[in-house]
Formats: sequence, structure tokens, C-alpha cells
Amino acid sequence: MSQAARVPMQASSSIVGANQGTAAFAAMIGLTWGLSTIALMGLGVFIGPLQAEFGWTRTQVALVSTFINLTAVTMSPLQGALIDRFGSRRVVLPSLVVFAVGLMLLYFLPPQIEMFYLSWCIIAAFSVGLLPGSFLRVVGTWFDRNLGLAMGLANSGIGLGNIIVPLVATAVIISYGWRMAYVTLGLVVLFVVLPVCFLWLREKERPAVESPEALLARKRTASQKFKQAIRSKPFMIIVVAFFFMGLVNTALIAQQVPILTDAGLSRQKAAFIQSMFGVFLIVGRLGAGFLLDRVFAPILMIVVALGGVVACLIYSTGTSGQIVYLSAALLGLVIGAEFDVLGYLVKRYFGIEAFGRIYSVIFALFQLGGAMGVVAFSYSYKAFGNYQYGLYGAATSLLLACVAFAFVPKYPAVSAPKAVEA
Repeated sequence: MSQAARVPMQASSSIVGANQGTAAFAAMIGLTWGLSTIALMGLGVFIGPLQAEFGWTRTQVALVSTFINLTAVTMSPLQGALIDRFGSRRVVLPSLVVFAVGLMLLYFLPPQIEMFYLSWCIIAAFSVGLLPGSFLRVVGTWFDRNLGLAMGLANSGIGLGNIIVPLVATAVIISYGWRMAYVTLGLVVLFVVLPVCFLWLREKERPAVESPEALLARKRTASQKFKQAIRSKPFMIIVVAFFFMGLVNTALIAQQVPILTDAGLSRQKAAFIQSMFGVFLIVGRLGAGFLLDRVFAPILMIVVALGGVVACLIYSTGTSGQIVYLSAALLGLVIGAEFDVLGYLVKRYFGIEAFGRIYSVIFALFQLGGAMGVVAFSYSYKAFGNYQYGLYGAATSLLLACVAFAFVPKYPAVSAPKAVEA
């Protein structure tokens, strides 16, 4: 090949590499300040101020997470269909605007707890494009080789959000109150996240304007892929495995601090351990992403899930010693790895054409498990006066997920990673 021919190819390769990096970065920023982080992981810092102003109980305020999860269950299939048809970018950008405005309108929240629930259900429903599947689909269009690492980088945004969002919200709450905290978070979404996604959240090889024939052909292909996928053995096993994972995820994130304080730790130490959990959430995201390109994904998930079993059993003893740091780390790793593995498995087994719909169905059932887990955990505490039996149930659920992952078949040959990145 002549030198003249090599130069355009090298330039093209450099452009592709730059677009890959900026797309993954934009996905990470979108997930850092997204619906999952602000609505669920940031909820804890608002519980006290809402209790103080309105007289609501901790249980009443925390129940909003169940309503948000159930809304995600309902809306996730719609999100999948939208991003498969129009592309993630066209769904994410308007969702960011709606999400930002919804957060700022919480400034006017009245003292009725029902309005608190309804407000968050509306925000979650109309911010449907901000569920993780939208961002992971973008990454999936750009990467084949190093797909796991790219997914891990994007998903690390949720771990970063677990650390950054509570810090920002707490600082504003202390100085200006919880209402201005919601306004501030809305402004960050509007003036930081939206411009980043507008500039860089772009999918590969999706023309700006498609002919009617091309659009119809793509819709038919995606529909066929989806129908084939939901009847396949890998899909059914993955659904079962992630449902059991979901039973544990939200419940332990929401209840980790109460578990620690009930064991005798101070609120300050419990909060510090929760922050350490956030650090290992990021480690889990990036570590799982790195390993996914080298280790069979179900085996990786079995290993980290067994670590989660150990963590639940340690917490169930009611210990307040240094070993609780190990438990927080193990839980951070397993919860950090979940969405990396899910996005990776969907791309490897089913490709990108129907990624949104396939991912969203599994994610919806995962979220359904999360809503059920929160209720079961709260009921267990109410029935027995402690979290011990709830933690036994969480350990059992993780073990059942391990059994399911053990039956996931090998990747299809047609979806194997390419030797050279495009």
C-alpha cells in the first residue's frame, strides 16, 4: 500500500478512536448525573430534611424508591423500543431537558407525601431516555474489541454519581435548604450534562436522515432479532439471573447505613463506610470492564456474586468490627459489576440491532426484583426487629443467581470479538 493511501486510513482511524473516547466519556457523564444516581443514590441526603420540614417518617420517604423502580419497570420497554428506532441520542437529549426541569420544579413540592411520590413517578416516566440502556447502546455501537472496558468506563459514572451527587446536594442543603439542592442538581443536568451529550453522545454508523426503505429494513431486522432473542436459552437464563440480582441491589444500597447503625456504629462511621462502598462500586465497574474482555462474563459474575454472599453473611452477624469494611467492598464490587456484565452479555449474544429492547426487558425485570427486594427487606425488619433474616434472604438470592449464571452457554461464534478494532 502506498504512503498516500496510508495517510487517509490513519486519519480515519484517529477520528474513529477520538469518537469512541468522547462517546464513552459522554455516556459516563450522563450516568453520573442521571436518573439512577440523583433519584435513588442521592435520596439518602434528602430524607432528614424532608422529615424535618414535613414530619414524614424515614420509611415513608424511602418508599419513593419503590415507586421510581416500578416506573422504570413500566417505562423501560418503551425506552428500548425508542432507542432502537431513533437512536439513543434522539431520546437522551429531550429526556435530559425534562429531567432538569422536573428536578427544579421539586422546589415547589407541597407537604403531601402523595405528591412527592407522584412527582417522582412523573419525572422518571418522562425521563425514560436516561436509564442506563440508552448510554450503553451508544458504547456498544462503537466498541467490539475492548467492549468490556468501554462499558466499565461508562458505567463508572453511576459509581461517581454515588459519591459526587450526595456531596453536592449536602453542601447546598446545609447552606440553602433541600429545595435549592434539587434546583442545583437540575441546573447541573441542564448546563453541564446536556451540552456534553449534545456534543459527544453519538452512535456509530447511524445516518442523520434515513430513507424510508432503510428505516423499514432496520426496523424489521431489529424486530426479528428481538423475537429470536426472547425465545433463546441465553436470554431466559440471563433474565432469571438478573432478577435474583435485582432482589438484592436496591435493598442493600438503601439499607446499608441502617444495617451499620443498628450494629452499633455511629452515623459518621456508617456514612464513611457507605462512601467506601461507592469507591468500590467504581472499582467494580472498571475492574469488571477490564476483566470482561479476558474472562467469560458468567464466571466473573459468579465470583463477585459469591463475594456478595460473604458480605451479607458478615452483616447478618451484627458485627461492628473492621470486617464491615470488607463487606462494603464486596458489595460494591458485585453491584458495580452488574450493569457492565448485562450490557456486555446483550451485545455478545444478541448484537446491536435490538440492543435497546433486549436490554430494557432484562433491566425492567431487574428493577422489578429491586422493588420487591426493598419491600421484602422492610417487611423482614418489621417482622423480626432486625435485618438478619433479610440478609439471609439476600445471600440466598445471590446464590440462586450464581446457579443461573453457571448455565449460561458460550458466546455465539458470530459475536466473538474481532481481532482488530475498526
